Amino acid sequence: MLLLLWCLPVGLLLNRTDDSVSVPATMVNDQRDRTDLVSDRVRRALNEAQADLVSTSRLVDVADRTATENVLKDALLKHTRYAALYVVDEGGEVVARAGGDPHDWSDDKKLPLVRVSGEGGKKPVLQAGAPVPEEKGVTLVGEVRIEFLNSLLKRPGLGEVRVVDAKGRTLAASDGFLAFEDLPREALTDLARAGSVRVGAGPVENGLLLRDGGNVTVAAAAPFSGGGVAADVGWTVVSWQNADRFQITAYEREDRSVLAGLLGLAAIVVCLGWVHLVVARPLRALATSAEKLADGDLKSVLYPTYHDEVGAVVRSLELIRQQLQARRQNQPRRPAEPRPTEPRPGEPRLGAGGR
Repeated sequence: MLLLLWCLPVGLLLNRTDDSVSVPATMVNDQRDRTDLVSDRVRRALNEAQADLVSTSRLVDVADRTATENVLKDALLKHTRYAALYVVDEGGEVVARAGGDPHDWSDDKKLPLVRVSGEGGKKPVLQAGAPVPEEKGVTLVGEVRIEFLNSLLKRPGLGEVRVVDAKGRTLAASDGFLAFEDLPREALTDLARAGSVRVGAGPVENGLLLRDGGNVTVAAAAPFSGGGVAADVGWTVVSWQNADRFQITAYEREDRSVLAGLLGLAAIVVCLGWVHLVVARPLRALATSAEKLADGDLKSVLYPTYHDEVGAVVRSLELIRQQLQARRQNQPRRPAEPRPTEPRPGEPRLGAGGR
């Protein structure tokens, strides 16, 4: 009980941190710079996907559907980033395909060649297109797997990372997510929108601290910037993680206090387990054996489990049992007294002095 009264305040009250903890600016800057690297990596991957489609579109022959589908199948095996490849004509009809089921593709010049659709479905549909040369209105469309995009976001030490569109809806994430769901905090949505605002030549990455109650979160947002067709889609990479993951003195002291409290609880569990195994359980067995011995059971042999005080009491009870058993065996047996017989019906009962 004394150990319990010590470990609970140490683990729950000592060295507790709040939202006033100081986080170095270098950690915020590092979160921002690493988020910008992830954003650039995702943008380059989308640009490469569209460039592969441009190269494959030169091999497409709309007049020969079988040859076109063979080309699409070879490209699908070569580039695992695609879930499906298909060729659509000016009216949006699919003339050749390979892989999964195709989705609608609009030949609208105002829409970018990299776009997302599938609202209301289980996951977003990320499409990239490349016009087929010398074929008016014909486009080679590739659907990029969301799992491929998610794998680009998984970076150790960066926390949770998501790709959001211009409206702040989630398109991909390093952890599980729902299609087109909003960011978990409104401050993150504001951060993503602020990063998309053009400053000078274009949007810039940004990082800040979010303080909410006792939690301090380091967040950063990096919009797509640079060249390529993916630069104009208006997407942003947002990352955030709790500041207690950093090596900050205040959080380290809190971790040590929690560790000391857990060690105290572990010591309590060990002590109670030892008392149960070495003291309580043998005493219960001893009480049961003593009750049987008191009831006249002299056949059950008592074996001491441990060579301690409880074992000494068990050995003493065993000696008592042996002595009682020997005394019972050495006692002379008395002749059995004749039992009085009951008179038959109609016969007179005999008196106490004669027949």
